[in-house]
Amino acid sequence: MTRDDIRLPAWARCMDGAALALLVAAAHVGMSGGFAIRVLGLRLSARSPWRAAALGALLLVVRHLLLARPAVHTSIQAVCRRAVHALRRMPSDRDLLSVTAVPAEAAWRRRALDGVGALCLFAGLTVFMTYPQIRHLGNGVSPDTGDPLLSTWRLSWIAHQVVRDPLHLFDANIFYPARYTLAFSDSILLPGLTAAPLVWAGVPQLVAYNLLLLSGFALSGVGMFLLVRSLTGSYGAAFVSGFVFAFLPFRFMHYAHLELVLTQWMPLCLWALHRTAQSGRTRDGLLTGLFFALQTLSCIYYGIFFATFLAPFAAALLLAKPWAKTVRALKALGAGAILAGVLLAPIVPPYLAARASVGERPLWEIEHYSARPHDYLAAHPRNLLLGDAGSGADQPERALFLGFVVPLVALLALWPPLSGARVGYAAALLLAFDVSLGLNGVSYAWLHAFVLPYRGLRVPARMAMLVGLSLSVLVGYAVARMTARRGPWAAGGITLAIGLLVFGEYRSQLDLGIVGTTPPPIYDRLRAEPGSVLLELPLKSPDIYLEPVYMYFSTFHWHKLVNGYSGFSPVSYGRLLELMATFPDRPSLAELRRRDVRFVIVHGDLFDDVNEYEQTLKSLDHHPDLELVASEPWQGRQTRLYRLRPDAPPFSRQSS
Repeated sequence: MTRDDIRLPAWARCMDGAALALLVAAAHVGMSGGFAIRVLGLRLSARSPWRAAALGALLLVVRHLLLARPAVHTSIQAVCRRAVHALRRMPSDRDLLSVTAVPAEAAWRRRALDGVGALCLFAGLTVFMTYPQIRHLGNGVSPDTGDPLLSTWRLSWIAHQVVRDPLHLFDANIFYPARYTLAFSDSILLPGLTAAPLVWAGVPQLVAYNLLLLSGFALSGVGMFLLVRSLTGSYGAAFVSGFVFAFLPFRFMHYAHLELVLTQWMPLCLWALHRTAQSGRTRDGLLTGLFFALQTLSCIYYGIFFATFLAPFAAALLLAKPWAKTVRALKALGAGAILAGVLLAPIVPPYLAARASVGERPLWEIEHYSARPHDYLAAHPRNLLLGDAGSGADQPERALFLGFVVPLVALLALWPPLSGARVGYAAALLLAFDVSLGLNGVSYAWLHAFVLPYRGLRVPARMAMLVGLSLSVLVGYAVARMTARRGPWAAGGITLAIGLLVFGEYRSQLDLGIVGTTPPPIYDRLRAEPGSVLLELPLKSPDIYLEPVYMYFSTFHWHKLVNGYSGFSPVSYGRLLELMATFPDRPSLAELRRRDVRFVIVHGDLFDDVNEYEQTLKSLDHHPDLELVASEPWQGRQTRLYRLRPDAPPFSRQSS
């Protein structure tokens, strides 16, 4: 009789389970600082891990005194072996759904035709679902204009700097003299390089930004279409999955955040991973690593989250294969991991240097942006069906409504018989859901403690996109199962009905904010002063409107700014804000000279208080250390340019 055949009595299994649960709870409390929950009106809390750890250890000792064999570790090994055997006995999706193999010589031709057709289809759907954006490519952005202008500045900076001084790409022109300021938020390096040819060709910055934003919707749908088409062989299932993923309500909630819309590389990475698990070819493993790197270079948030998502999914997918195939696939994926590491290595030093300058996210901020289960029922105000209910209006970043139809249909994909792939998607979905709960869940405290990149993340709720990714694939499996043995008319009717139901729940209304396409004419007076350092007024803290405007204006002149707006701010910027409260007194002027500021620009139209604006002009006009250079009308008021008379040696740029 083998160890696997030794069965524990029920009381021993209960003791082992309780002991392991207590030890896990102790570890969680130790890393998260404890928890407090209410169950049936009772408040249960734990602040110290030692009591749970001691009780768990005591249960294990008592159990082994009463029944020494099999030991706990032997039982765990046996359970793991049984789970692997169960995965390997599962049929493949190709067998379950009767997917017809395509000859190799025709496979690439078919995929190319599918890709072109899907691209045309989802491009048209994107225009329709985001209307009237197509009419305002050159001046329309999300009404909360701060982040769109930040992204426009990032794209423009990359296009500007990569051909002039690429070794200092991350030393952007904000928060001067701080270094690595492009790394104070997601650098969106790949989108910036993608948009660069448009900027070089003279396409307006906002047009380039909006084209890239809309491409995130369309290409995400195309990527999901190709993935589900390869998994199920069903065009109808692929279309529904592509529509779900392309137009998740989450995208419309984050319409102001370019990087959170660019998700097209994730389904392509999964497509390559499936191929690697099936074939074991190094080529497919390299494609997996390439697509993962491209996703990370498009959105570092999603790169970190997607790596977490892939862990349980890849484990289930590979363990369902024969051992020889698993070994070949792991070797191929190892080559892909090396490729991804090489591609991502250049961005690591700037982010480590930026982290040393600005620190990590405080736990209170992470907790604020940690989702709660009921947030998945909260719709963003842009949602036409439920937005009027206002359920998500007061929950920034936590209106995570994914619909009712999509989760219900996805459940059909998890009805037996199952495959290893679907088990993997289900496991990844559960992990993604728990991570989105942040400090309200189980796993995030572990990740924050042991995975360094998680310490720079502020919003665990953004993991909801990966929940939507899993649901999109599972919906495809479900539609394929529902239509597999039906005639074309019945299958088409089912697909159309599900698509229309999803459309009804996902339809959103976009109201756009209009942005000026030209800067104030005062900047023309600085053409003969290249490389100058500017301070722009008014200066407020915290501000998510004015600073992005100044950064957008800088894309027309590229002078250095002591102003700035990003995910993080350097400590020195806080000191500047404190001193500027009494500008233009001696300490504030000394700080500006320390930063090598040469010009001060006062934007009259950007002052909310006319009296404050007039008092500022009066103070500057009569100050002996400031010289009025020019005054230009703009938006009904004057924009004035002052020169700061130097009386100290220049300050060289260094880490701040």
